[in-house]
Amino acid sequence: MKENKMIHQHLSIVIPFYNPPYEAFKTCLENIRVLDPLEVILVDDCSTDTAIIALAKQSGFTYLKTPYQSGHDGLPFNIGLQHVKGTYVCKVDADDLLLELPATMPYNIHLARINRSVDPTNLTLEELILAPRSIHNGAIITTDIARDVTFSNDHAIFNDVLTLLRLLYRKERFSVHPTMNYIYNDIPNSIQTSKPRHYHRLRHIQTVARFCQLEAVSHEQSEYFLKLAMLNFRYGAKARNMLKTHISSKELA
Repeated sequence: MKENKMIHQHLSIVIPFYNPPYEAFKTCLENIRVLDPLEVILVDDCSTDTAIIALAKQSGFTYLKTPYQSGHDGLPFNIGLQHVKGTYVCKVDADDLLLELPATMPYNIHLARINRSVDPTNLTLEELILAPRSIHNGAIITTDIARDVTFSNDHAIFNDVLTLLRLLYRKERFSVHPTMNYIYNDIPNSIQTSKPRHYHRLRHIQTVARFCQLEAVSHEQSEYFLKLAMLNFRYGAKARNMLKTHISSKELA
């Protein structure tokens, strides 16, 4: 893909939100404003906090609202994605900070470098299944591709991981930001922090299964990918070290 300069002039940023902490949301919007993108679309998942709603409506950004409270970011992000005008789109969580944009887009995807995540420069499909992590936030993706891998409205899967699995399976190339440019904020009592570890690992298995369905992955490959997901369920972060012990050399080939 030909490199495009002045990315901000062609970038739509979509921010789904539901009652985020006020100060975090305010800081998020202030940071986005400094980046000066083509447009910012705030999609309200039926928030009940009047101060948050007022902040969004008075921000000067586009304000949209879901028809019902969905409880996750799939529906609001997809609604925002339908309205974007930019060549590129980027999803930002309402309580996080996007600090910097790339100077150019050598490929269709540019991944952010997130404060809590391992460097994704050499990320592979297998590695993301063995060690799932949220690296979709802050990623800049061409709008056409993003619309082809829209988020699911299903609570039972990780949309951010599902999207990256699909793109990696399609062998989309990507660049990575050279310095940390996305700050993920841990919010108390969120699903991520309040649910037990095995809940998230089961959800990851369902995410991998959904990926296999959506990409029409063959029976043999699906079995292989699900075996990798089971290694994550059993061993968590140590799954990569257990790969050769539990997966045959034939399958690895």
